[in-house]
Amino acid sequence: MTHGRLSPSLRQRLLFLLAGNFLLLVGIAITMKQGGSFAEVLTRCGPNVAPVVLAGLGMTGIICTGAIDLSIASIIVVSGTVFGILVQRQWPPLLCFVACIGTALLLSAANGLLIRKLRLPAIIITLAGLALYRGVALVLADVSIPGFGGSIDIQRDEYHAPGKQFATLILLGTLGSALIWEWFAVTPRRWLALGSSEESCRLAGLNPHAIRQSAFVVGGLFLGIAAVIYVTQIQFIEPARLALGFELQVIGAVILGGTNIFGGEGSYAGTALGALFLYFTGQWMTYAGVSPYFQEAITGALIIGVIGLDCALHRKRKRMEELA
Repeated sequence: MTHGRLSPSLRQRLLFLLAGNFLLLVGIAITMKQGGSFAEVLTRCGPNVAPVVLAGLGMTGIICTGAIDLSIASIIVVSGTVFGILVQRQWPPLLCFVACIGTALLLSAANGLLIRKLRLPAIIITLAGLALYRGVALVLADVSIPGFGGSIDIQRDEYHAPGKQFATLILLGTLGSALIWEWFAVTPRRWLALGSSEESCRLAGLNPHAIRQSAFVVGGLFLGIAAVIYVTQIQFIEPARLALGFELQVIGAVILGGTNIFGGEGSYAGTALGALFLYFTGQWMTYAGVSPYFQEAITGALIIGVIGLDCALHRKRKRMEELA
């Protein structure tokens, strides 16, 4: 999100990511074994990266306000469980998709409301939701499905359409709409203003709590779309194991994309490029023959390193601004 133009640091990050993604694609092409299809790598990219990008769009707005949502993976678990229960009851596919999106939107909005009413930091509320929502999903599945054995089987092809047939189109359409809205709408600018200075928002006659809650509502919509794609790409929905570590991938993509972890700066374009960078890094390591165990360790270290470095840099910049 920007105030009509990108800040110098954000422009530099976008250029870095563009160059980095290009070099990673070149590296993938070079390390591919003979007979491999580079076109297939690009074709798989959309469906594979879509959940992280879409959830990242929602997280971008939330972090821009100076908050964070650690419960997004567990919200996807609840949304996926509701989806699976309705599929088992043979609801029409469209209604199942809408229910999945609506569940994520409702829970994310509930997070924002709790933060607003209880006046507690977002990290506390959403950290509690991280465990609570997964537990709720397990209870829902156990109560609603006779003989629930830990997973919900989704067999019919029509229930997999968003994730397996239309993921790339959904991603491009949602991302394009988000970029246009980010550039012209007032709400994203208010998120940035809140992240920059809550006191200034109050002095300008704005309600900081309402602004922050709007970020959670919009974030819930993006997360719902991500949830639909995520759960319709898999055959079995397992509430106890679904989307483990997903929140770290999303936060890593958002911060790597240039969003200030303390709020006040960020962009949807940066988030998308950050998610692609992490994805292409994993693909390059796969074609280079790096062990899957090392891949997870390297990717995790990269994400933690990016977040830690971003915190340090922005904390230093904030102190310099205070001294000035």
